[in-house]
Amino acid sequence: MKLKPAAALFFLLVIAACNNKPAGDKTEAPKTGDSKNPDSFNAVFDSMLTAYDSLRTAFINWDTVAADKYAAALQLCLISVPYEQLHEEDAATRATSIAQNAADALQTLINIDSINNKRRFFYTASESIYHLVKTTGYDKTVIYHIKCPMAFDGNREGWWISKVNTIDNPYLGKFHPTYKSAMLECGIIEDSINNMQ
Repeated sequence: MKLKPAAALFFLLVIAACNNKPAGDKTEAPKTGDSKNPDSFNAVFDSMLTAYDSLRTAFINWDTVAADKYAAALQLCLISVPYEQLHEEDAATRATSIAQNAADALQTLINIDSINNKRRFFYTASESIYHLVKTTGYDKTVIYHIKCPMAFDGNREGWWISKVNTIDNPYLGKFHPTYKSAMLECGIIEDSINNMQ
């Protein structure tokens, strides 16, 4: 299948963003402060979290085209993170497995049509990425674990992560058929991961 020029350009930019340095550049990534993980790991992990945030925004906006696009970008970033650079081999092995589970959920998200079904796999990927943050000991920012108590059918909860402690609900979003944008700020911060020490 041939990619359209805009799609090809997008994926080239994603690949560049998910790699810690341009091809041919052998210099180390600049220091970003004290971290137990290498800067090269943190740079790609940061790109992965940015791709996740773009996917979350697509769901807030009820935009299935953008959701598919950013799910593909996130999937690529997840498998581009150099987990082998983690200091503990067990953590690297677990992180690789968790990332693959998230990438598999994102592939299913891309393959189905209904935005409600896509949200179910967004939830699966979100939970995997939450556990990925914990497993890797990512320590460049606080990560919030947020619950929507009525994400599915109005009575089943769904979770997401965020680098900010404000609520922008990707399950109910801005254009819900019943609530419109009234439930955009519906959510509860249940946990935060703060490894910055």
